[in-house]
Amino acid sequence: MNLRLFGISFLLLVCHSLSSYPHRDARGEVSENYMRQQGIVNVELPKMQFSENEPIKIEVTVRNTGNEALRIFPATQSNELYKSFQVIVRDEDGRTVTRTEGEPKQDPVRVRRNRIQNHVGDDVKEIILHTNETFKKEIRLDQLYEFEPGKKYFITAYFYPNISEYSDHFVRSENHPYFTIEEQRKQWVLPGVPHQDPVVDGLEPEEVIHLLLGAEKKGNWKLNFKWIHFPEYVQSYDRFAKDYNDSEEGEKDFILEEFRRFLTQNRSGVLQYYKILGVEKIHSNLSKVRVAIERQINKVPVRYEYIYTLKRVPEEDGSFWKVASLIAKVRK
Repeated sequence: MNLRLFGISFLLLVCHSLSSYPHRDARGEVSENYMRQQGIVNVELPKMQFSENEPIKIEVTVRNTGNEALRIFPATQSNELYKSFQVIVRDEDGRTVTRTEGEPKQDPVRVRRNRIQNHVGDDVKEIILHTNETFKKEIRLDQLYEFEPGKKYFITAYFYPNISEYSDHFVRSENHPYFTIEEQRKQWVLPGVPHQDPVVDGLEPEEVIHLLLGAEKKGNWKLNFKWIHFPEYVQSYDRFAKDYNDSEEGEKDFILEEFRRFLTQNRSGVLQYYKILGVEKIHSNLSKVRVAIERQINKVPVRYEYIYTLKRVPEEDGSFWKVASLIAKVRK
Protein backbone atom coordinates (compact mmCIF):
# COMPACT_ATOMS: atom_id res chain seq x y z
CA MET A 1 0.00 0.00 0.00
CA ASN A 2 2.78 2.41 0.94
CA LEU A 3 4.63 1.47 -2.24
CA ARG A 4 1.54 2.28 -4.33
CA LEU A 5 1.13 5.70 -2.65
CA PHE A 6 4.80 6.42 -3.22
CA GLY A 7 4.46 5.54 -6.92
CA ILE A 8 1.43 7.81 -7.37
CA SER A 9 3.17 10.69 -5.58
CA PHE A 10 6.26 10.25 -7.71
CA LEU A 11 4.23 10.33 -10.96
CA LEU A 12 2.40 13.49 -9.85
CA LEU A 13 5.69 15.17 -8.98
CA VAL A 14 7.18 14.30 -12.38
CA CYS A 15 4.10 15.62 -14.23
CA HIS A 16 4.17 18.86 -12.24
CA SER A 17 7.89 19.31 -12.93
CA LEU A 18 7.42 18.81 -16.66
CA SER A 19 4.50 21.25 -16.83
CA SER A 20 6.54 23.91 -15.00
CA TYR A 21 8.87 24.28 -17.97
CA PRO A 22 7.74 26.89 -20.52
CA HIS A 23 6.70 25.79 -23.98
CA ARG A 24 9.54 26.21 -26.45
CA ASP A 25 9.61 26.12 -30.22
CA ALA A 26 12.03 24.26 -32.52
CA ARG A 27 14.71 26.91 -31.91
CA GLY A 28 14.45 26.50 -28.16
CA GLU A 29 12.79 29.90 -27.64
CA VAL A 30 9.86 30.38 -25.32
CA SER A 31 6.67 30.36 -27.36
CA GLU A 32 4.29 31.19 -24.52
CA ASN A 33 2.67 34.63 -24.81
CA TYR A 34 3.48 36.77 -21.76
CA MET A 35 1.49 39.77 -22.98
CA ARG A 36 -1.03 39.72 -20.15
CA GLN A 37 1.65 39.20 -17.49
CA GLN A 38 4.26 41.77 -18.50
CA GLY A 39 2.81 43.88 -21.32
CA ILE A 40 1.64 47.39 -20.37
CA VAL A 41 -0.47 49.65 -22.58
CA ASN A 42 -0.56 53.42 -22.03
CA VAL A 43 -2.22 56.36 -23.76
CA GLU A 44 -0.17 59.53 -24.21
CA LEU A 45 -1.83 62.91 -24.82
CA PRO A 46 0.25 65.93 -25.90
CA LYS A 47 -2.02 68.25 -23.88
CA MET A 48 -5.34 68.29 -22.05
CA GLN A 49 -7.07 71.17 -23.84
CA PHE A 50 -7.74 71.48 -27.56
CA SER A 51 -9.43 74.20 -29.56
CA GLU A 52 -12.20 73.57 -32.06
CA ASN A 53 -11.06 72.03 -35.36
CA GLU A 54 -7.61 71.31 -33.90
CA PRO A 55 -6.15 67.84 -34.65
CA ILE A 56 -6.41 65.58 -31.59
CA LYS A 57 -3.57 63.07 -31.72
CA ILE A 58 -2.93 60.36 -29.15
CA GLU A 59 -0.15 57.79 -28.99
CA VAL A 60 -0.89 54.27 -27.78
CA THR A 61 2.27 52.60 -26.42
CA VAL A 62 2.80 48.89 -25.79
CA ARG A 63 5.77 48.23 -23.48
CA ASN A 64 7.41 44.99 -22.39
CA THR A 65 8.15 45.32 -18.67
CA GLY A 66 9.28 41.74 -18.08
CA ASN A 67 12.27 39.55 -18.87
CA GLU A 68 10.65 37.30 -21.46
CA ALA A 69 10.28 38.44 -25.08
CA LEU A 70 6.77 39.40 -26.18
CA ARG A 71 5.43 38.32 -29.56
CA ILE A 72 2.69 40.42 -31.07
CA PHE A 73 0.99 40.07 -34.42
CA PRO A 74 -0.51 43.43 -35.40
CA ALA A 75 -2.56 43.87 -38.54
CA THR A 76 -0.10 44.63 -41.33
CA GLN A 77 -2.26 46.84 -43.54
CA SER A 78 -2.51 50.49 -42.50
CA ASN A 79 -6.30 50.46 -42.71
CA GLU A 80 -6.41 47.42 -40.41
CA LEU A 81 -4.15 48.80 -37.67
CA TYR A 82 -7.23 50.31 -36.01
CA LYS A 83 -8.31 46.70 -35.36
CA SER A 84 -5.17 45.99 -33.34
CA PHE A 85 -5.34 49.39 -31.61
CA GLN A 86 -8.87 50.24 -30.57
CA VAL A 87 -10.00 53.25 -28.59
CA ILE A 88 -13.15 53.85 -26.56
CA VAL A 89 -14.05 57.47 -25.77
CA ARG A 90 -16.57 58.37 -23.06
CA ASP A 91 -17.93 61.79 -22.18
CA GLU A 92 -18.08 63.28 -18.69
CA ASP A 93 -21.46 61.58 -18.11
CA GLY A 94 -20.01 58.13 -18.82
CA ARG A 95 -21.70 57.74 -22.21
CA THR A 96 -19.71 56.11 -25.00
CA VAL A 97 -19.11 58.45 -27.93
CA THR A 98 -20.23 56.90 -31.22
CA ARG A 99 -17.62 56.58 -33.91
CA THR A 100 -18.18 58.30 -37.22
CA GLU A 101 -19.04 56.01 -40.11
CA GLY A 102 -16.29 54.90 -42.44
CA GLU A 103 -12.56 54.57 -42.03
CA PRO A 104 -10.42 57.72 -41.83
CA LYS A 105 -8.74 58.82 -45.02
CA GLN A 106 -5.16 57.67 -45.27
CA ASP A 107 -2.31 59.81 -46.54
CA PRO A 108 -0.55 57.53 -49.08
CA VAL A 109 2.87 58.99 -48.25
CA ARG A 110 2.29 58.44 -44.54
CA VAL A 111 1.00 54.92 -45.18
CA ARG A 112 4.11 54.02 -47.15
CA ARG A 113 6.40 55.54 -44.51
CA ASN A 114 4.69 53.81 -41.56
CA ARG A 115 4.10 50.44 -43.18
CA ILE A 116 5.52 47.63 -41.06
CA GLN A 117 8.09 45.92 -43.27
CA ASN A 118 11.41 44.14 -42.94
CA HIS A 119 14.62 45.02 -44.81
CA VAL A 120 13.52 43.01 -47.84
CA GLY A 121 10.23 44.91 -48.10
CA ASP A 122 7.91 42.11 -46.98
CA ASP A 123 5.12 42.83 -44.53
CA VAL A 124 6.12 41.92 -40.98
CA LYS A 125 3.59 39.58 -39.42
CA GLU A 126 5.33 39.19 -36.08
CA ILE A 127 6.97 41.79 -33.86
CA ILE A 128 9.18 40.77 -30.93
CA LEU A 129 9.50 43.14 -28.01
CA HIS A 130 12.38 42.58 -25.61
CA THR A 131 12.70 44.08 -22.13
CA ASN A 132 11.67 47.77 -22.04
CA GLU A 133 11.09 47.89 -25.80
CA THR A 134 7.94 49.62 -27.05
CA PHE A 135 5.58 49.48 -30.00
CA LYS A 136 3.62 52.68 -30.68
CA LYS A 137 0.68 53.75 -32.80
CA GLU A 138 -0.51 57.32 -33.38
CA ILE A 139 -4.28 57.77 -33.71
CA ARG A 140 -6.19 60.87 -34.82
CA LEU A 141 -9.28 60.93 -32.61
CA ASP A 142 -10.85 63.85 -34.46
CA GLN A 143 -10.99 61.65 -37.58
CA LEU A 144 -12.82 58.90 -35.69
CA TYR A 145 -15.20 60.88 -33.47
CA GLU A 146 -17.14 64.13 -33.41
CA PHE A 147 -16.60 66.09 -30.20
CA GLU A 148 -18.70 68.86 -28.69
CA PRO A 149 -16.95 71.98 -27.38
CA GLY A 150 -17.08 72.53 -23.65
CA LYS A 151 -17.22 68.82 -22.74
CA LYS A 152 -14.66 66.56 -21.09
CA TYR A 153 -13.76 63.24 -22.76
CA PHE A 154 -12.02 60.19 -21.27
CA ILE A 155 -9.91 57.78 -23.36
CA THR A 156 -9.42 54.04 -22.87
CA ALA A 157 -7.25 52.08 -25.31
CA TYR A 158 -7.37 48.36 -26.07
CA PHE A 159 -4.53 46.48 -27.75
CA TYR A 160 -5.13 43.13 -29.43
CA PRO A 161 -1.79 41.23 -29.72
CA ASN A 162 -3.13 38.79 -32.35
CA ILE A 163 -6.58 39.90 -33.42
CA SER A 164 -6.68 37.72 -36.53
CA GLU A 165 -6.50 34.50 -34.47
CA TYR A 166 -7.59 35.56 -30.96
CA SER A 167 -10.12 38.36 -31.29
CA ASP A 168 -11.15 38.03 -27.63
CA HIS A 169 -7.61 38.51 -26.24
CA PHE A 170 -6.76 42.13 -25.48
CA VAL A 171 -4.91 44.31 -22.96
CA ARG A 172 -6.56 47.47 -21.67
CA SER A 173 -4.61 50.67 -21.07
CA GLU A 174 -3.54 51.32 -17.49
CA ASN A 175 -4.29 55.03 -17.69
CA HIS A 176 -7.45 56.79 -18.86
CA PRO A 177 -6.46 60.37 -19.71
CA TYR A 178 -9.02 63.05 -20.49
CA PHE A 179 -9.16 66.19 -22.58
CA THR A 180 -11.55 69.06 -23.24
CA ILE A 181 -12.55 70.97 -26.34
CA GLU A 182 -12.41 74.72 -25.87
CA GLU A 183 -15.09 76.79 -27.54
CA GLN A 184 -13.95 79.39 -30.01
CA ARG A 185 -14.32 82.70 -28.29
CA LYS A 186 -15.38 85.92 -29.87
CA GLN A 187 -12.35 88.02 -30.64
CA TRP A 188 -12.74 91.04 -28.43
CA VAL A 189 -9.43 92.65 -29.27
CA LEU A 190 -9.90 95.16 -32.04
CA PRO A 191 -7.86 93.96 -35.04
CA GLY A 192 -5.29 96.27 -36.49
CA VAL A 193 -5.50 99.06 -33.94
CA PRO A 194 -3.38 101.86 -35.42
CA HIS A 195 -0.65 103.61 -33.47
CA GLN A 196 -2.49 106.87 -33.17
CA ASP A 197 -0.95 110.20 -32.26
CA PRO A 198 -2.60 111.35 -28.99
CA VAL A 199 -1.92 115.01 -29.82
CA VAL A 200 -3.62 114.95 -33.22
CA ASP A 201 -6.31 112.34 -32.57
CA GLY A 202 -7.15 113.25 -28.97
CA LEU A 203 -7.29 109.73 -27.52
CA GLU A 204 -9.91 108.95 -24.90
CA PRO A 205 -9.22 106.72 -21.82
CA GLU A 206 -10.97 103.75 -23.47
CA GLU A 207 -8.75 104.07 -26.55
CA VAL A 208 -5.63 104.22 -24.39
CA ILE A 209 -6.61 100.90 -22.74
CA HIS A 210 -7.10 99.35 -26.19
CA LEU A 211 -3.60 100.45 -27.17
CA LEU A 212 -2.16 99.33 -23.82
CA LEU A 213 -3.60 95.79 -23.87
CA GLY A 214 -3.27 95.38 -27.63
CA ALA A 215 0.45 96.08 -27.31
CA GLU A 216 0.79 93.55 -24.46
CA LYS A 217 -1.03 90.89 -26.46
CA LYS A 218 1.44 91.40 -29.31
CA GLY A 219 4.40 91.43 -26.92
CA ASN A 220 5.23 95.05 -27.78
CA TRP A 221 6.23 96.17 -24.29
CA LYS A 222 7.81 99.40 -25.50
CA LEU A 223 4.44 100.58 -26.79
CA ASN A 224 2.68 99.15 -23.73
CA PHE A 225 4.89 101.14 -21.33
CA LYS A 226 4.20 104.30 -23.34
CA TRP A 227 0.69 104.45 -21.80
CA ILE A 228 1.76 103.95 -18.16
CA HIS A 229 2.68 106.67 -15.67
CA PHE A 230 5.21 104.58 -13.72
CA PRO A 231 5.84 106.83 -10.66
CA GLU A 232 2.19 106.30 -9.66
CA TYR A 233 1.52 102.91 -11.28
CA VAL A 234 4.28 101.26 -9.23
CA GLN A 235 2.23 102.02 -6.09
CA SER A 236 -0.25 99.32 -7.20
CA TYR A 237 2.39 96.63 -6.59
CA ASP A 238 3.32 96.18 -2.93
CA ARG A 239 6.47 94.29 -3.90
CA PHE A 240 7.97 97.45 -5.44
CA ALA A 241 6.03 100.30 -3.82
CA LYS A 242 7.84 100.26 -0.47
CA ASP A 243 11.31 100.11 -2.04
CA TYR A 244 10.40 102.91 -4.43
CA ASN A 245 9.03 105.18 -1.69
CA ASP A 246 11.97 104.54 0.66
CA SER A 247 14.69 104.91 -1.96
CA GLU A 248 16.82 107.94 -2.71
CA GLU A 249 16.02 109.98 -5.79
CA GLY A 250 18.93 108.49 -7.71
CA GLU A 251 17.74 104.93 -7.01
CA LYS A 252 14.14 105.37 -8.15
CA ASP A 253 14.95 104.93 -11.86
CA PHE A 254 16.75 101.68 -11.07
CA ILE A 255 13.70 100.34 -9.17
CA LEU A 256 11.35 101.36 -12.00
CA GLU A 257 13.57 99.51 -14.47
CA GLU A 258 13.32 96.38 -12.30
CA PHE A 259 9.55 96.91 -12.18
CA ARG A 260 9.35 97.07 -15.99
CA ARG A 261 11.28 93.79 -16.27
CA PHE A 262 8.87 92.24 -13.79
CA LEU A 263 5.87 93.25 -15.92
CA THR A 264 7.35 91.63 -19.04
CA GLN A 265 7.56 88.26 -17.25
CA ASN A 266 3.76 87.84 -17.26
CA ARG A 267 3.67 86.51 -13.71
CA SER A 268 -0.14 86.82 -13.69
CA GLY A 269 -0.45 84.81 -16.92
CA VAL A 270 -0.36 85.39 -20.66
CA LEU A 271 -3.09 87.72 -21.93
CA GLN A 272 -5.60 85.82 -24.09
CA TYR A 273 -8.37 88.37 -24.61
CA TYR A 274 -10.03 91.37 -23.04
CA LYS A 275 -13.27 93.32 -23.20
CA ILE A 276 -13.93 96.83 -21.94
CA LEU A 277 -16.95 96.76 -19.63
CA GLY A 278 -17.37 100.44 -18.92
CA VAL A 279 -15.82 103.88 -18.51
CA GLU A 280 -16.42 106.19 -15.55
CA LYS A 281 -15.34 109.81 -15.86
CA ILE A 282 -14.50 111.16 -12.39
CA HIS A 283 -13.58 114.64 -13.64
CA SER A 284 -11.83 116.19 -16.60
CA ASN A 285 -8.41 114.84 -15.60
CA LEU A 286 -9.36 111.50 -13.98
CA SER A 287 -11.22 108.45 -15.36
CA LYS A 288 -11.69 104.77 -14.53
CA VAL A 289 -12.01 101.96 -17.06
CA ARG A 290 -13.36 98.49 -16.14
CA VAL A 291 -12.03 95.61 -18.24
CA ALA A 292 -12.79 91.86 -18.34
CA ILE A 293 -9.48 90.01 -18.74
CA GLU A 294 -8.64 86.37 -19.39
CA ARG A 295 -5.10 85.15 -18.87
CA GLN A 296 -3.59 81.69 -19.11
CA ILE A 297 -1.36 80.25 -16.40
CA ASN A 298 0.16 76.82 -17.15
CA LYS A 299 -2.53 76.31 -19.82
CA VAL A 300 -5.28 77.04 -17.27
CA PRO A 301 -7.53 80.05 -18.02
CA VAL A 302 -7.98 82.58 -15.21
CA ARG A 303 -10.48 85.45 -15.46
CA TYR A 304 -10.02 88.85 -13.86
CA GLU A 305 -11.72 92.19 -13.69
CA TYR A 306 -9.28 95.08 -13.96
CA ILE A 307 -10.09 98.61 -12.86
CA TYR A 308 -7.66 101.04 -14.46
CA THR A 309 -7.39 104.58 -13.16
CA LEU A 310 -6.18 107.02 -15.80
CA LYS A 311 -5.12 110.61 -15.32
CA ARG A 312 -3.94 113.34 -17.59
CA VAL A 313 -0.17 113.62 -17.34
CA PRO A 314 1.37 116.89 -18.52
CA GLU A 315 4.23 116.54 -20.99
CA GLU A 316 6.05 118.85 -23.37
CA ASP A 317 3.49 118.41 -26.15
CA GLY A 318 0.42 118.61 -23.91
CA SER A 319 -1.53 116.47 -21.44
CA PHE A 320 -2.14 112.78 -22.20
CA TRP A 321 -4.22 110.04 -20.61
CA LYS A 322 -2.00 107.46 -18.92
CA VAL A 323 -2.59 104.56 -16.53
CA ALA A 324 -1.85 105.66 -12.97
CA SER A 325 -3.09 102.67 -10.95
CA LEU A 326 -4.61 99.21 -11.24
CA ILE A 327 -6.95 97.10 -9.10
CA ALA A 328 -7.32 93.44 -10.14
CA LYS A 329 -10.10 91.09 -8.99
CA VAL A 330 -10.48 87.41 -9.78
CA ARG A 331 -13.79 86.68 -11.52
CA LYS A 332 -15.71 83.48 -10.84
